[in-house]
Amino acid sequence: MTAPVARVLGLVAAAGALGVALPAGASPDIDFGFGSRAQALGGAGVAIADDASAVFHNPSGLVRAEHVSLTFGYSSTSYSLETSGNPTALPSVQTIDAGLVVPGAIFTVPVAFGLALALPDGRLSRLREPQPTEPYWALDDATPRLVDVGSTFAVRPLPWLLLGGGIGFQASLRGTFRVEGTAVVADGSGSEYQSTLRHAVDADLTASRFPLLGATFVPSKELTVGVSYRGASLVEHRIQGALVGALEVPDTSLPVRYDFQTKADVAYTPAQVALGASLLPLPTLLVTAELDWQRYSAYRSPYPQTSTRTALPPESGISVPDTVAVPPPPANFSDRFVPHVGVEPHLGLTSRIDVALRAGYSFQASPVPRTQPSTRLLAVDRHVVSLGAGGVWRRPLRPFEEIHLDVTFADALGVPQTLTTTAGPDADHLSGHVLLFGATLGVAFEGE
Repeated sequence: MTAPVARVLGLVAAAGALGVALPAGASPDIDFGFGSRAQALGGAGVAIADDASAVFHNPSGLVRAEHVSLTFGYSSTSYSLETSGNPTALPSVQTIDAGLVVPGAIFTVPVAFGLALALPDGRLSRLREPQPTEPYWALDDATPRLVDVGSTFAVRPLPWLLLGGGIGFQASLRGTFRVEGTAVVADGSGSEYQSTLRHAVDADLTASRFPLLGATFVPSKELTVGVSYRGASLVEHRIQGALVGALEVPDTSLPVRYDFQTKADVAYTPAQVALGASLLPLPTLLVTAELDWQRYSAYRSPYPQTSTRTALPPESGISVPDTVAVPPPPANFSDRFVPHVGVEPHLGLTSRIDVALRAGYSFQASPVPRTQPSTRLLAVDRHVVSLGAGGVWRRPLRPFEEIHLDVTFADALGVPQTLTTTAGPDADHLSGHVLLFGATLGVAFEGE
């Protein structure tokens, strides 16, 4: 194949490997949870969430809000992961999020509406399609860079029963890349620069929708029990490309058309069931615990399936065989249970100012298989340790009823592990950790 054609076909093929997904929502972070308070409590939020973070932790908790409130948050997640001593080139993720909670009543029944948004890096996320021979940290490369939007509704039909539900969204890209024009064969004198090529991209954003459901039981003032379900979400890239034009060779012009299509499941968030409880053993001490079940066995594969077709006129005497999409090797992930626990002592400074200290822990077993004959998907068991603090200022100035400020610091400490993958027996030695710093500011407004 001549140089100009190979160069253009390479451009088209490279474009097919590109993909973006739109970020938004209190972005689901499988390591740390949602919102600075829950993050500081080891991610144990299903029984305590009563602000915009409840959209993803437990929608029923929204109805515990007494005032219209807005929350604004920032978090920074940095990766220090290594594969056989080589640092993993995962960029840090800076996330800005926002949430809204609007409580009310239908007749005499309390209800509430919640909305949560997050913008990882404030722009389009970076998602890629890996190859089976390259190391790919499947839980860290894509999920924190996704956009989530959540919209939920909650109702309190009985004083001890809260119910909630809604829809979450994640966005992905489907599109077409097209190149048209004339490519001129290189003759050593720069003739290829006489090529006239034009390209265009036509892409559509599509949404992956998943249910958000929750229930909260309040048998007493000291005890709260929560359960929630979040459906699985899948971000899929489908890119089509075409080169249509003519190849100019001495004394002749050959029409040529090259088509390709690539499809890949570039990110997956597992379906999750969470059961948790919070207890007030003392009026100034909160203890909360949670157990999550995450269905990683449904994670198919992040590897692309690509098919191509090249059409040349019969008189050219050139025949290029088509390539047919071959199913990628399966991931063979396993389901997992994730325990969380957190403690929160309160220090009442004044009648209007309350300060809370927080600490939490969770353990996350790796869902990837230790032996992978056809893949190179990487992850390690992690001990997640978190610390944080929060403050509430009541009736600071009109029109605010309360101002909240929460900060958190968490470290997901990886347990060194060795995997057998396409790199060879016991070839991938994994280690490292993931750091998170976050802060959330919330304001509640006076009622009528």
